[in-house]
Amino acid sequence: MTQETRLRRGGLSGVPGSVWQVDGLRVLDLGENGLTHLDPRVGALTGLTELYLDHNALAELPAEVGDLTRLRVLDLSDNLLAALPGTVGALRRLRFLYAARLGLTALPETIGGLAELAYLNVAENALTALPATVGRLTELRELRAAGNRLAVLPDELGALVLLREVHVEHNRLTAVPTTLAGLAELRVLNLRGNELAAVPDAVRALPALRHLDLRANRVRALPPWLAQLPALDKLDLRWNGVDAPGVIADLERRGCLVYA
Repeated sequence: MTQETRLRRGGLSGVPGSVWQVDGLRVLDLGENGLTHLDPRVGALTGLTELYLDHNALAELPAEVGDLTRLRVLDLSDNLLAALPGTVGALRRLRFLYAARLGLTALPETIGGLAELAYLNVAENALTALPATVGRLTELRELRAAGNRLAVLPDELGALVLLREVHVEHNRLTAVPTTLAGLAELRVLNLRGNELAAVPDAVRALPALRHLDLRANRVRALPPWLAQLPALDKLDLRWNGVDAPGVIADLERRGCLVYA
């Protein structure tokens, strides 16, 4: 039988010693407490498949977290972590990694070891780049990196052919890699609040794209090919000053909802 210990909102300042005594523990929920420290003994809970540490005050994650090789879900969001230990790359069965609002300035290169990762959320940190090793996350379906300081995206993103959603709004992007043209499964591309002066050319080769958000960039014109994207049904151009009535009319004629 699955063993679960749920201590969310328990007013804890430390992990009760009894937690380390639970045989076969699968789910440990310590979210929304006042934890400032996580005992390295957490690495001994090798049966864990889900670990929730969100909304605490953790400033450091013990390297022993990398021993939790059966982990499928790891939620670290809303803590005080300036870095993730390189050992997280050993979590090869991890499917969901929530690491939003931590204060991260970089991701470890070892993140490429998360061979089964399907969802990565690193939004609202202080990242200036994503490591090239994200190109090894070949099972990734959704990437959320909004609200960082990204000036570029790695070319290696184009290798993630299963990606369906990319959310990189409110960064400092002036372009996106041409390699994104290889993302044949991409449904949502959110580029709101960047510094793009044109619709990225890579968009032209995205047959499954349904929602393109370009709000609050510097786009003034639209390429005619935009109206030919077969799946596009929502295009948001607000706060750009776009002057392209012909292309917009073509898009609306074929049923695309355009906000201009």
